[in-house]
Amino acid sequence: MCSTSSTNSSPLTALIIGANGYLGSAISSAFLRASNLPTPNFFRVYGLIRRSSNARALALQETIPIVASLSSDSPAAVTQAVLAHSRTWDVVVVCTEPSQSDPVAQTQHWHDVLALVKGLVEASTSIPSGSGGKAVTPLVLWSSGCKDYGTTKLHGDLDLEPHTEWAALNPPDVVRCRMDGALRALKVAGLDVVIVRASPLCGYSGSYYGAALQYAAVFAASKKYNEHENENEAKVLKFTAHADTIMHGVHVDDCADAYVALAGTALFDMGTSLDEGSGNDMPKSRRAAIVGQVLNISGRRYETLTEVGAALAAEYGFTGGTQFNVSADNIPGEAEYQRSEFVVGYSQWVSSEKIRALTGWRDKRPLFSENIHAYRLAYEAAKEGGNENVERVRKRMVGDWGE
Repeated sequence: MCSTSSTNSSPLTALIIGANGYLGSAISSAFLRASNLPTPNFFRVYGLIRRSSNARALALQETIPIVASLSSDSPAAVTQAVLAHSRTWDVVVVCTEPSQSDPVAQTQHWHDVLALVKGLVEASTSIPSGSGGKAVTPLVLWSSGCKDYGTTKLHGDLDLEPHTEWAALNPPDVVRCRMDGALRALKVAGLDVVIVRASPLCGYSGSYYGAALQYAAVFAASKKYNEHENENEAKVLKFTAHADTIMHGVHVDDCADAYVALAGTALFDMGTSLDEGSGNDMPKSRRAAIVGQVLNISGRRYETLTEVGAALAAEYGFTGGTQFNVSADNIPGEAEYQRSEFVVGYSQWVSSEKIRALTGWRDKRPLFSENIHAYRLAYEAAKEGGNENVERVRKRMVGDWGE
């Protein structure tokens, strides 16, 4: 027997800026499947993309594409293109990633993104009288990254501490402009901004964890490696990095779900939160507790290069296991050229207790070393299919940080 209800569904509008990217695509899907909303609400998701060639992929996942580019159009023109679809926005997510080869152009990009967001917020909060519309203050979730903090000590070090949201900032040069752009947005009056800093992401096309898979594959296939190895000798996967290097990641689906958890918590004020640092138990709204904050997203625990290396060795047939702290001279040139130390040599432990306490978010997907065969198959399928993210990461691992 079927049941019917006269209650109408209530769409909420979410705009994903950079919706065709690795993280943006996952966030779009997460908002579409959001299950933490009071019935009968749902998200109608729009994706802002630069190229019309990517519109079909968005439409296939039921994200409404908006094609407009800040690199060729003014922020005002892009704002109008977005407002043609909806004047009001409940959530705006910024997860665009420009070319990082030109600091001047990159800085201009982040200024343009901020101008776009400010224009959307102004339109959404100033509905003309008599129009029948209702003003909405958008929640702006601005993506940065946990590399903003730099590195931590190694696993087992007596001085090891996780990077919390209050840790000092010490980013590599390649992410400094992104970090500065996010911090600039946080200072703008009238914007309900949250800076979201996720740890490295895995799953599907792999993101930077794909570089670790590529390293093992290239190492195993290396001509130099195979020429110098005795056929009766067990093959060993070698790394220049320390065995206790911390690799703290999170599956991209779990990360995207954290964005939805933030939106649901803020929009529907689910529960209360203690006023941090006030010295009393006076509650304040969840939205007030979130807006203006920096929030980290990371997996439930970190892995070490010992764990990840062992999983890679087993997956790619290195029967002799792993070896660490080796000289670069002992790494096959083809593998060394991958410059995977940015992935497997970047030690960082990141605390995500703050977002867990505020929203109840929890990561559920397997860690990288726990499910490496499935992650390898997904990565290889993406690579064979000409996935843009795979090619982008490959270029960055050899020093090309352009588009």
